[in-house]
Amino acid sequence: MAEEVQAHTAAEAGGGIASELMAPQPGIMIWVWLVFIALLVLLHKFAWKPILVSVAERERKLKESLEKADQAAAKTAKVEAEQQRILAEARTEAGKILSEQRDFATKFRTQSEADAKTSAEKIVAQAIVEIEAAKNQARTDLRKDAAELSVGVAERILRHKLQDAEARDFAERMLDEAVKG
Repeated sequence: MAEEVQAHTAAEAGGGIASELMAPQPGIMIWVWLVFIALLVLLHKFAWKPILVSVAERERKLKESLEKADQAAAKTAKVEAEQQRILAEARTEAGKILSEQRDFATKFRTQSEADAKTSAEKIVAQAIVEIEAAKNQARTDLRKDAAELSVGVAERILRHKLQDAEARDFAERMLDEAVKG
């Protein structure tokens, strides 16, 4: 049992140092509080104000950046809407121009066809007039030649002073030669 008492005394001696350190000591506590308050005053005077100023400045810059970002987004949306409007107008204008060009091409083709038909009709009418003129000229020439031939035959008949039967035969031969020649 003596050994147990020694072990217990040794444990108290070891626990005694820990409890001594943990026991409140008024002199040390006053110095700790004085150092803590001095540190707070120094931090407040030299550190807190610059830190708060830098935090406020950073907050201001962040707000400005957010406002600028919002303004840029609004401006981008406005520009995009304007681009869409311009694109829609361009598409409408292009459709309108394309429609006008199709109409013009159709009118031009119709006009060209009408002009070609009119021109062809004029050419045909002129050809008919020329054919009629040539036909009339041929008739006139044929009548003239027939008259000249008749006069020539009559002249020959009169020169020969032939008899009626001979004159008829001679006139028929002459007409046959004139028709063949």
